[in-house]
Amino acid sequence: MTMTKNVLDIKDLTINFKSEGKELSVVDGISFSIKAGETLGVVGESGCGKSVTSLSIMGLIPSPPGRVANGTIEFEGKNLLDFKEKEMRKVRGNEISMIFQEPMTSLNPVFTIGKQINEVLLLHNEMNKSAARNRSIEMLKLVGIPRPEQIYHNYPYQLSGGMRQRVMIAIGLACQPKLLIADEPTTALDVTIQAQILNLMRDLKEKTDTSIMFITHDLGVVAEMCDRVVVMYSGQVVEETDVDTLFNDPKHPYTLGLLGSIPKATEKIDRLYSIRGQVPQAGTVERGCRFADRCDKVMPRCYTEDPPLLKMKEGHQCRCWLYAEEEGGAEIDS
Repeated sequence: MTMTKNVLDIKDLTINFKSEGKELSVVDGISFSIKAGETLGVVGESGCGKSVTSLSIMGLIPSPPGRVANGTIEFEGKNLLDFKEKEMRKVRGNEISMIFQEPMTSLNPVFTIGKQINEVLLLHNEMNKSAARNRSIEMLKLVGIPRPEQIYHNYPYQLSGGMRQRVMIAIGLACQPKLLIADEPTTALDVTIQAQILNLMRDLKEKTDTSIMFITHDLGVVAEMCDRVVVMYSGQVVEETDVDTLFNDPKHPYTLGLLGSIPKATEKIDRLYSIRGQVPQAGTVERGCRFADRCDKVMPRCYTEDPPLLKMKEGHQCRCWLYAEEEGGAEIDS
């Protein structure tokens, strides 16, 4: 499969939230793209800005207190930030779909599963109720739900967590979107169900050629699912590269810390590694590198100057002063 055309282009995106009379940047000037048929992983700890970025693509940033302060979100060449709410409703669930983290709160408890899939189909496609019902049952079969004709009439509380997440995927893919945003879709599931959901998403992507933005903090999932990876920290992109380079030649100390936190089956150790400290709250780091207080390789410069995004090689960039003087560490526009 040749991956050339960009489905999504995010450029210099800044998202601010008001808190106690101040505007704080939760996402600060990030840029990345997703190609047709590609799976892009977006990784980082809670509070890094991953979910806020995904909500901005869907036009779901709560306003107030949030607003997009700068940048563009181009989907197939059109800036979604210029769309009115009526236009966004045509895009949401149709051309761009999202699977949320917790399926029990994403599904409406008072409507049957069938009614909730039908709603998406009837809203975006010209089909009657009978055709929508047949398509809904077909989607339930596609995501591996047994007895789809019966489940069609069930309510969310009657299904397990794994089944509800499959229903969410069925709703997300019902209109065959060009981009599917999956916000930690396997976090609440046990490892067996998680593996089934990941296999299902990979199979469906191959069948439908849908691009996927996969948000997670689990690098094991990234290794299994993604073609490229964006590592976010405190609202910024700190590293971006293909998945092989991320695991074999990571550069940013934060990426190294995330990889070091993964337990290895071949090593016997008394204590697992963890990155000390926590992600700083938005607006608390006024200058310098936002990772400086937690970094094992920190230098005096890291506290006084904001590191730029440096080009390490083609397709690999890193926001760290360690590489400023190295060959290949050329500053790029970001």
